[in-house]
Amino acid sequence: MGKDKLLHLCLVLLLVLFSANDSDSAEPHYMVLVPSLLHTVTPEKACLLLSHLNETVTISASLESLRENRSLFTDLVVEKDLFHCISFTLPRILSSSEVGFLTIQIKGPTQDFRKKNTVLVKNAQSLVFVQTDKPIYKPGQTGM
Repeated sequence: MGKDKLLHLCLVLLLVLFSANDSDSAEPHYMVLVPSLLHTVTPEKACLLLSHLNETVTISASLESLRENRSLFTDLVVEKDLFHCISFTLPRILSSSEVGFLTIQIKGPTQDFRKKNTVLVKNAQSLVFVQTDKPIYKPGQTGM
């Protein structure tokens, strides 16, 4: 699937926290990008942009649903500036789709940022495509 189609199919959640004083570029900035439509059994990505960190932080993501709470990833960041994408896979769900709550937490000795957003989780569907040797058959003819 192409980038344009992927961006068209699923809205991207933009979870942003900027410092109170935006003119001071030395303050830490966080941005997390996660699709608002997550498919099961296929790799999904969350991308992190962290800048001007003055300490080591732990970034974690979890998905809360009616059935369970699942940790998607936990990552330790020691760099001052970072852009990094993390892949995760969700297991198949019983229904065709369900609403969940995605929680992103960035925590360090003096930093604590937590954001919770609603996401839609859908089972990935397989598609069978059959191509024959000609577009139309007459009754009794065998397809190839």
